[in-house]
Amino acid sequence: MDSASMGSEGDALLRERTRSYGVLNTLYHETRGEMELLNKQLCVKDNIIADLKSRLPVVIGPSNSLVESLLSEICKLKQKRNDMEVKAARQGERLTAQIREKELEQERIRSQPDHEKDREIQRLRAALEERERAEATRSVLCSSLAEEADQLRGQLGATVKVCQELLARLEREKKGTGGEVEEQSTPELSDLNAAKSQIRQLQGENQQLKQRVSYVQDLNSQWQKYDSSREEYIRALGQKLKESSGPGLMPVVGSIRTGLLHQEISRLNALLEEKIRECSRLGREVEDIRRQGHERIQTLEQQVLIYTEDFKSERADRERAQGRIADLKEQISQLKQQLHKQVRRNTLLSGGCRAAAAATNWSECPGPSELQCPQCHARFNDTEAAECMKHFDECARL
Repeated sequence: MDSASMGSEGDALLRERTRSYGVLNTLYHETRGEMELLNKQLCVKDNIIADLKSRLPVVIGPSNSLVESLLSEICKLKQKRNDMEVKAARQGERLTAQIREKELEQERIRSQPDHEKDREIQRLRAALEERERAEATRSVLCSSLAEEADQLRGQLGATVKVCQELLARLEREKKGTGGEVEEQSTPELSDLNAAKSQIRQLQGENQQLKQRVSYVQDLNSQWQKYDSSREEYIRALGQKLKESSGPGLMPVVGSIRTGLLHQEISRLNALLEEKIRECSRLGREVEDIRRQGHERIQTLEQQVLIYTEDFKSERADRERAQGRIADLKEQISQLKQQLHKQVRRNTLLSGGCRAAAAATNWSECPGPSELQCPQCHARFNDTEAAECMKHFDECARL
């Protein structure tokens, strides 16, 4: 396996060096073109100088400084050309030596046995099987997340049923009680409406969670199909590689097919890693949504319990108050009956003293149109019934 990896590294290094040699060869040809251009320019300058020298005896030529500058420029160009020729020769020798080394390395790689390639293919297949096992583990995790989502939906349905029962009870209590009960139950209705809105929001989020889980499951099934087709393709490539390693084919064709196989395996490995990262990200998102939904369900259950306890305590208080009011009304009716009986007895009495005493007692006792508190003996007229009831409530509290 080490020799196979060294062989693949040698192929990569060989391809890199071949590209570098191509670049150096291109630079070498460009340098030769520049040298030829400089030679042409030098020939043109030499012709110009010869023409000028031939015209010097006849025509008044340019100044000596111009001629000297031209000569110095020509010398510089010649020196530059010589330097470039030397550099090009050295570079050509160096490139030739590197090409020889690369050819020797290619021959050494071609002379390697085919069983090392088989080892490399087996190693890659083992890596693919390990990744398939990891993918199966992730699929099991996705199925467990789906089961947990179903459990959360069941808990949510139970919570919705409890809230609906509470709402039905509250509506029945609202129909059976008076205006005072309606005023007291108004904040409870608002709280229950808020709880129902939160439950609806939680149902929407749970639906989104269900959609994400189904998307992950579909993606997992698609990836399994793609993985099986990829395995078949790799097997076909391995078979072609074995067929290409026969004695009748050239080793160059075998090395080319081996390189293509390595490229395909690298591409498939990169695609597999990308899909695995996407599955991990989706799994984390599903876990976060499931945790948030569970926390919200617990919060809503606690709120429903609190609202239920408050509703029961307030209903017990209302029942006690209504019982107290009924007792007070019964006492008032009894007092009215006693008052009417006493009035009839006083009217039946006769005689001077008895009449005077009866008149005195009648003036002291409350009349038939008056009400008297049984505790503090305060008197109220029939027109002051509301104040009398308020006074009775205060005395009953004291």
